Amino acid sequence: MGKSRTFFIFDEEKEEFQILAFFTLAIQVLRIPEEMISGRKAKFFDGFSSKINGVKITEFPAILIGQLGKNEMYSDLIYGTEILEYCLAKIFEGQARLGGRIIMLECKDIPYLIHLYKQFGFDVLDKDYEEGELLQMFKVLEEDEIVELE
Repeated sequence: MGKSRTFFIFDEEKEEFQILAFFTLAIQVLRIPEEMISGRKAKFFDGFSSKINGVKITEFPAILIGQLGKNEMYSDLIYGTEILEYCLAKIFEGQARLGGRIIMLECKDIPYLIHLYKQFGFDVLDKDYEEGELLQMFKVLEEDEIVELE
């Protein structure tokens, strides 16, 4: 349907094709309820302004990491940090051509997952979550992370 792209990570050294892990990327809109975003925070997410035509900005274009996982048959051959490194490398390739400065994902409220994503600069979106609702995490690219084509 063209809404996302799924990438597979495999070991090129092996004769037998083995998918070690995968991740899916898509374009998404990060929506923050108006009552939960200050003008300063809106400007932080937008990178330029907090308002458009006098109205506070509450929706921001983002790159969504829609899925990220390991093949349990080979889970000892790859770590979560490696999968996320491959994923971010693909995001930076796309960002160099298309722009964008926010990466987002949703995950279960599991400490080791949150810790993994925080290692790569993601933060939990500060909002009221329902019981069992997935946490939204985001990373706003710093100026030195934004890739410029030469």
